[in-house]
Amino acid sequence: MMRILKLLIMITSLLAVALTTTAQAPPPEPITLARADITLAADFHPAEPDAPVILLLHMLNSSRAAWQPLLPDLSAAGYALLNIDMRGHGDSGGSRDWDAAIADVVDGWVGWLAQNDQLGDEGLAIIGGSIGANVAIISCAELDNCRGAIALSPGLDYRGVKPEPALVDGLAERAALLVASQADSSSSSAIRQMFLHANGDVTARLFRGRAHGTRLFDTAYDSVSRLILGWLADTFADA
Repeated sequence: MMRILKLLIMITSLLAVALTTTAQAPPPEPITLARADITLAADFHPAEPDAPVILLLHMLNSSRAAWQPLLPDLSAAGYALLNIDMRGHGDSGGSRDWDAAIADVVDGWVGWLAQNDQLGDEGLAIIGGSIGANVAIISCAELDNCRGAIALSPGLDYRGVKPEPALVDGLAERAALLVASQADSSSSSAIRQMFLHANGDVTARLFRGRAHGTRLFDTAYDSVSRLILGWLADTFADA
């Protein structure tokens, strides 16, 4: 009977901790950003003051909802999150214009973070999937306070967005994590080439299967999330 009672007390305590943690997690703040031609949408997940900020860029024909599996783990690790609908996707207006999408990150969203006192000395990192991975690498290379980029299934040329020069030169003194599936031939080949030519602190990882971009969460979530969280911890620890 005592063992059963102790077990019930332990379960009750664990549930109380879980409920407390859930209750303390701040809800995301839907935000909009007015550009010269359109209005963009995103969710901001706040964290402690001066926490590192992670920007999230989805795949083509996707939206910020694609990052939902990863958001709780990133928040629990203490990062502030800016989860963006790129132009022409989700709740953001306009048509798909990838040069403009890069400018939206570099001149628009990072400016919003600075104006709202959400950028501390820790800086930021950018995570992208597929064409969002290419945008992430190029955007990070153009931002002095970007510590590094995580690219899930990048390509050498997605709709004219070519990240290799930015990785080789712009991130030469910074870091990048390149991730793809073995059977996703376009992205796995791109990662091999970019890794071979890179000058900075670049990590590459290939997973089994053919899942692409944020669909890696459907097939290898635990491994991919551990990889991302470990890389972020190392990158900000070394900053």
